[in-house]
Amino acid sequence: MIPMNRAGSSGYWEVTLDVAQGEHRFTYILDGHQRFADPTILIREQDDFGGENSILLVDL
Repeated sequence: MIPMNRAGSSGYWEVTLDVAQGEHRFTYILDGHQRFADPTILIREQDDFGGENSILLVDL
């Protein structure tokens, strides 16, 4: 798990990562148990837990 930081007083949270080129699947986990996909990324897939993963495409 990678904790996120509050982005000022906007109500948004952020994390900055160096990631390789390609496809990256992820989900957010809130309070240690509630899983949800990134609402700003429309490419998704079903995961093995009945939820969804976001798919981030990185092209360098």
